[in-house]
Amino acid sequence: MRRAVVPSLVMIIFVLSVLSGPLFSQDKKLRVTAETAIIYLKPDPHSSVVATVKEGTVLTLRNPRKAKRIWYHVFYVPKESKVGKSGYIQDSFVERLFVVTRIETIDSQEDIKKHFRKAQWGMTQEQVIRLEGNPAARENPGEFYVMRYWDSIKDMSCWIDYIFKDDKLVKARYVFLVRHEYKSQYFGDYKKAKDFLTEVHGQSPLTNINWLNPTYKEDYSNWGLAVSLGHLEYSAIWDTPETEIVLRLFGENNEVKLVTEYTGKLEEEKEKDQLTKGIRKLN
Repeated sequence: MRRAVVPSLVMIIFVLSVLSGPLFSQDKKLRVTAETAIIYLKPDPHSSVVATVKEGTVLTLRNPRKAKRIWYHVFYVPKESKVGKSGYIQDSFVERLFVVTRIETIDSQEDIKKHFRKAQWGMTQEQVIRLEGNPAARENPGEFYVMRYWDSIKDMSCWIDYIFKDDKLVKARYVFLVRHEYKSQYFGDYKKAKDFLTEVHGQSPLTNINWLNPTYKEDYSNWGLAVSLGHLEYSAIWDTPETEIVLRLFGENNEVKLVTEYTGKLEEEKEKDQLTKGIRKLN
């Protein structure tokens, strides 16, 4: 009897563990926090668009495990059609309406402290490719090597650059690609980017409005033009033990640019430690 009971218990536990994913996640809901967000057919911003949803829309989570680390698989029923649709939405556009009772892990990388998106400073190019997939472009300016990806943050298209030195990840950045007819509209983009970073890293202790040329300082209607001419810059800085994060709205050649740059401190600290040890040995 004991031999018959034990296998059956093992089988029950196995079946429950398998079903605990999609089956037990049907009551878990997500709410859209962005003004608008896109549900894609696949976990890829280049795939077909299933639906565009507005802020406050409630979605059903189909699987508690994320695809490619940033995509939720969701189910959505539009009010106007009553026909359900399923697809993938980025985690930065939604919030959970449930309490996480256990941590789902796919591999050991889930336990690593993240410095930029899902990556850690010091990772190799191959390790980042395992996280993000193959890059859309590669560049090799001087001593640095750049792998570039395309994505969307707060409904703003952007390039994501992973920057390596000696095959170690040392910097990263979001280069936003939005274009507007009126230059004053870029201030709204700056606010959206700052709100996104505040959600992830907390309130910035350092924010600056820096006038390099005061020609338009008293004419608020031309502040957008002032940015495009390089007369005015907006910036916000987050400083953590491992990373310095700088958000900048600036301009040159009559164009406005919005960039967030992450700089890792770990390699710098290692170099300082090695230099200190070398000096001690000499002494």
